[in-house]
Amino acid sequence: MAPSQDSISNRPSESSGISARSVGLLLGPLWLIATLLIGAPEGLPEAGWHCAGLAAMMATWWATEAIPIPATALLPLALGPLVGLGDFQTLAHGYADDIIFLFLGGFLLGLAMQRWNLHRRIALSTLLAVGSAPKRQIGGFMIATGFISMWVSNTATSVMMLPIGTSVIALMADRESAGIDRYATSLLLGIAYAASIGGTATLIGTPPNALLAGYLSSDQDIQIGFAQWMLVGVPTALLMMVAAWAWLTRGGFEFAASDDSRQMLRDELDKLGAMTSAEKRVGIMFLLAAVLWICRPLLTDAGATFVSDALIAMIVGVSLFIIPASDGKGSRLMNWENEANVPWGVLLLFGGGLALAGAIKSTGLAAWIADSMEIFAVLPVLLLVGAVALVIIMLTEVSSNTATAAVFMPLLGALAVSVNVDVLLLTVPAAIAASCAFMMPVATPPNAIVFATGRLKIQSMVRAGLALNVACVILATLIPYAVISFIW
Repeated sequence: MAPSQDSISNRPSESSGISARSVGLLLGPLWLIATLLIGAPEGLPEAGWHCAGLAAMMATWWATEAIPIPATALLPLALGPLVGLGDFQTLAHGYADDIIFLFLGGFLLGLAMQRWNLHRRIALSTLLAVGSAPKRQIGGFMIATGFISMWVSNTATSVMMLPIGTSVIALMADRESAGIDRYATSLLLGIAYAASIGGTATLIGTPPNALLAGYLSSDQDIQIGFAQWMLVGVPTALLMMVAAWAWLTRGGFEFAASDDSRQMLRDELDKLGAMTSAEKRVGIMFLLAAVLWICRPLLTDAGATFVSDALIAMIVGVSLFIIPASDGKGSRLMNWENEANVPWGVLLLFGGGLALAGAIKSTGLAAWIADSMEIFAVLPVLLLVGAVALVIIMLTEVSSNTATAAVFMPLLGALAVSVNVDVLLLTVPAAIAASCAFMMPVATPPNAIVFATGRLKIQSMVRAGLALNVACVILATLIPYAVISFIW
């Protein structure tokens, strides 16, 4: 996986929301100052009260993007020791968590796939395999986009698939007139939605998944492995993909299949030429990583307890700098120039979220929040989980999904303790829901990318997205509940 900085920010441009940023820049520090000037509520340690102020400041700056989101993630290091949240070394532990190195390895693998166009070959081959009927074409685009997004960032996947999609639309428009607008809308939304949905299937597919794993490991002493996550992520992603495809293609289309689009795809695939040695070697490393991640529990049972998902990611990631590309230029599968595209800001955001979560627990704030939330114990578990998923989706429609997850994971952990519910039942659905905001152009980078083509009306995105948001709430509630209760 190799996201760009757009993976951190949902907003398509620097100019949007300038007044909100100015307000947020001023409002954020006021929360922290207030906790320094006003005494702590009864039962809450003073350090916990200060932690609440810092959390509110970070949430405000994350929500308004008052300063760059990764810069906000450094506040636990910059201010935490000053307000009594712990010493610098303790707070810095969050920035070197295992999950950060798992994601770094995933980034390197995704960048290698992009460097040698392996992801593009996979996409074109998938599209050719599904046929040329309009509904099958849309399904093919969604399958290719979703699969690639499991390993490569949703932003990069959308950017790659969009030109292919618009080329198919242009070919259809030249041949047909009736129904082409609806076809274009369905195809473009299919690309955007599949890019977001696909990332939920794997632990490295989208930042909220990794944040959840890091939080559970550091604060709850719960380890979620790559294969274990796929037991939840893959069924949820598959059903969401089917629901999105069925909704976008309901009623069929007014025109028949076209061989023109298939020929265009063949031409694009022919431009790539025969599969190069570099592509094959990246493909082998990709398969090796996937097999090792999935089979790691077997290695652990066999006595190799030192093997972790992060270790596998680092071995594969470093190997990419060693293995020759055999391109006649003496280059390797990865070089340091390509490494410059690693989104270090995302890794800082992980660290900031984990450092904040650790402080919330160590200062007593989590326990105090848990005691304050006992009123929610009267709610049925499924209703509580569904409400959490709905709130997360609505927040993600207008703010960064990663920042939302960073703020809410420790709060949901406290809520789970308060109502005596397995912490996984609240946090896993929340992580999935954070990647499934489909209504607004600014909700996710893929939404913004396809909306920028000018072929979509915002009303169409809202209508389609509302239905899928409802589907996501249902699926993100029921599937994790079933898997966690009966399989994990």
